[in-house]
Order: sequence, then C-alpha cells, then structure tokens
Amino acid sequence: MATLSPGTIFQGTAPVVQADSFQGDALGMMQSPEIPKILKVEDDEKKRYGNTGFGDACLLARNILAAERGTRFVAVNHGFWDFHTNIYDKTQKSNQYTLSRDLDTGLSELITDMEKTKTADGRTLFEKTLIVCLGEFGRTPGDLTVGKGRDHHRFAMSALFSGAGVIGGRALGVTDEQGGTVVKPGWAKKRSMYPEDVAATMYSALGIDWTKEITNTPSGRAFEYIEFQSGTNFLDVSEIDALFS
Repeated sequence: MATLSPGTIFQGTAPVVQADSFQGDALGMMQSPEIPKILKVEDDEKKRYGNTGFGDACLLARNILAAERGTRFVAVNHGFWDFHTNIYDKTQKSNQYTLSRDLDTGLSELITDMEKTKTADGRTLFEKTLIVCLGEFGRTPGDLTVGKGRDHHRFAMSALFSGAGVIGGRALGVTDEQGGTVVKPGWAKKRSMYPEDVAATMYSALGIDWTKEITNTPSGRAFEYIEFQSGTNFLDVSEIDALFS
C-alpha cells in the first residue's frame, strides 16, 4: 500500500502526476483514523432505518455528512424497481410494496435525523443539504403488461425534493388521472421539467456554475456540466426555482 503514496509511482505529464495525487488523497482517506467511527452503525439505528441495505446506506450518508470533513455530494442507490412483471405480486420477495416500504422507512428516518443534527455553524444538516429522491423514468400507466408489470414510461414521473430551503408539503405540476401525461407543468417554464433542470438545480445548490464549460481537460475536449442539446432540439434548461418560493 505504501507504493500508492503520492509521487512514488508516476512521473511524466501533468495529468499523470495529477492522477497520482488524486490516488494518494484517496489512500489518505482510507487510512484516516476517523473512518471507522464514521462507518460504524449501531444495531438500534439499523433497526430504526429498516434493517435493509438501503437503510444502512442512508445511515452512512448521514454519518458522512455529520462528520463535516468536506463531503459535498452523497449518492444512495435503491435499485431493482424495474418490474416489467409481477409488480404487485405480494408472494414475491421483492415487489412494489416491499421496495416502497424500505424507501419510506430509510428516507424518512434520514430526514428526521438531519433535522436534529446541528453543524458547526449552528444550522442543521437538513437546512444545509438538498435532498433529491428520484428514478430514471416513470412506468406505463393503465392496464398491466402481459406479465403483470409496468414498462418504461418517459412522459411523466415523480421526484421528491427536501431540505436546503425547499418549501415542503406541495406538489409542483399535475398529471392526468392515470399519471401518464403532464397536464399542468407547475412552474414558470410552462413545460415539463427535464432531467437537465433537476441537474442544474443540484449543481446550483453545490455552488457550481452549471452554464460553463471546462476546457482545460487532458484530452482537450470541452466538458459541459449540462448539455444544452438533445438528439432533435436545443434545450432551454433552467433551475427549478419554484421549489424554493
């Protein structure tokens, strides 16, 4: 492991030396005496968060943020929602009901703890952290598929936003009765909210100017935080300001 220390392996171009430095920083984090404490999860807390992999991940996310050691972004995955078959079959170990229960338990406990946890500047973690919970797309409305499931659906989906000044207790936008089509966008743009709008909102919460490009990349190819063009059109991307007003 000592051979991974900065400056001991790579010599050459600036990008390679920089990669060596990043590797050394990562090793330093792994070897920090604070890590075991941050990653320690008590049994009673595991039970409160649902005794699930997702609940444990929410606990670790809370601990990492509460440590206030510079972490700016934490991603927690809750997968296996892709029920093309047997979506509501309660005889299956995993179904829409079990996953919804696990999500509700872990996420609600995370938010509750973040509301109680004070940071060094006197604010709570909840006040300082934008929480975004969403998937990749919606599911087909109406009748179930032949396999008693629901397929991918791109015309409407839902997302949850909380913390960091988001005004809660509201729904922005309205779909038809089956949740298949957006009939009222619910914000100033008068159109459906795009994934790019969500990304722009998250970047802004992190203090990142999402409109810029990074041009000094090792390959020389510019990196865009947000791509303003789709396969067929240019996108008028915007932060979702309605969340905060």
